[in-house]
Amino acid sequence: MAMWNPWRGCKKCSDGCIHCYIHKGDLKRNINTSEIIKTKDFKKPIEKLKNGNYKMKSGIVYLCFSTDFLIETITVQ
Repeated sequence: MAMWNPWRGCKKCSDGCIHCYIHKGDLKRNINTSEIIKTKDFKKPIEKLKNGNYKMKSGIVYLCFSTDFLIETITVQ
């Protein structure tokens, strides 16, 4: 099981956002959730180890746990 968060951040757009775990978790870590940025893991699925194997193992990948998947803008970090 792998996790991949290619970007982070989200903008509140509905009443459902009041209960979103992304905003609550970022508040605890003093992170500005409204800033949408690429993460250092953006290219993680294609990165390889020295022996040629991929860093991210194949199988189930949990995706985008720190953002809304359908965001419109990304700021290059």
